[in-house]
Amino acid sequence: MYVLTGISVLATVTFSVTATSEPLADWLAALAIALFAAFLLAQQWALRVLVRTVVREHHDAVTLQGRLDAAAATSGGWLYTLDTESRFVYSSDASLECVGYEPSELLGTEAAALLSQDEDQHLGTRVAGLAQGVNTLVVRGRHRNGEDRWFECTIAPVIDAITKAPIGWTGTARPLTDAKHPGIFREIHRRTVTEILRDERVAIAFQPIIDLISGRVIGVEALSRFPSRPSDGPDVIFAEAANAGLGADLELLSIRRALEESTFLDPSLHVAVNVSPAVLANPSLIDALLASGVDLRRVIVEITEHASVVDYRVLERPRERLRELGVRLAIDDAGSGYASLRHVVTLSPDIIKIDRALVTDVDTDRARRALVAAVVMFAMEIGTTTVVGEGVETKAELEALTTLGVDAAQGYLIGRPTASPEDWSRWGTPNSAPALT
Repeated sequence: MYVLTGISVLATVTFSVTATSEPLADWLAALAIALFAAFLLAQQWALRVLVRTVVREHHDAVTLQGRLDAAAATSGGWLYTLDTESRFVYSSDASLECVGYEPSELLGTEAAALLSQDEDQHLGTRVAGLAQGVNTLVVRGRHRNGEDRWFECTIAPVIDAITKAPIGWTGTARPLTDAKHPGIFREIHRRTVTEILRDERVAIAFQPIIDLISGRVIGVEALSRFPSRPSDGPDVIFAEAANAGLGADLELLSIRRALEESTFLDPSLHVAVNVSPAVLANPSLIDALLASGVDLRRVIVEITEHASVVDYRVLERPRERLRELGVRLAIDDAGSGYASLRHVVTLSPDIIKIDRALVTDVDTDRARRALVAAVVMFAMEIGTTTVVGEGVETKAELEALTTLGVDAAQGYLIGRPTASPEDWSRWGTPNSAPALT
């Protein structure tokens, strides 16, 4: 375009001088040629400047990419850079292992998309108060497969060298593990469980228990569910609570919620709630039972097997008080370990629940049949009124338990845990015997 413009100017000047005297024409022609030459030189200089700028910018980008890749290779973690809108403009290859995404998939994606539920708000508050230097944060992210994962992140603002204005963020993320970072995880668990306790984020599912003679539903076991952590089982949440020193608080909240929900059940059904030995000895348990307004003769307290008891004398008075109130005592997971046998011998329970490890294949395994028969005989000797088989999944197992003298059963064959009041309403009626499949 610039060459065509120059030719047009030169043609115009040449045409003009043809109408003048010859000396003047020569002078004007020389001037026109000089101007055109200067014009071409100026354009050529501008073009060279533009080319050098593009080359330099490309070189800077390549250099920056190289430096980032080199830093990522030696950092031992995931290196990333964000723009002012918190969108990824760079990610090292470690993103695939950390969050399940290739670096190319993350470019242009907002960092908030990789945070677990509620973490975006927490992180936004903390990032807003960061200092200008390098800062360290513990962040709960979400892997592509849906799992929550904790990271220790370093993050620092990127400042423009000329304007001194922030133009983004850069940092690293390193996965945390409970084994290597117990102190950090204790605080993490304290935070997550505190949120559950504060907002009472506990839902209750009931699983039916049937009488093996009549086939009718005679009661339910209350099981806690945590909607804010759908990918984690209740055992995980309770273990985190125990690690944070909040185990008793979470148990008591679950018991209160179970008793509240039990008001939607037929009043003929008993309600079993799981209690650790530590909470059994806690006066707050009695307070929660009395405050519920539920007929306590319907309530069964199931002592979990997993925690051992150092001194059973501390449980004597709470056990007596429960029985004074009409609450029955059950030993859960009997036969799964030494602790459960000590619970049975020392606490003289009203109900013994046989662990699913003994129930599975009881119809074909002679050793299991012998152990279940021994539990039934032992229960009769110590005055236990009911023996329940847990984890029943086949009709053959159910028939074997009936033959061996077990009184009641629960398991997937009979009914899965459900949080639906519509399902609950069908239990306790004359036709409440579930269809076994």
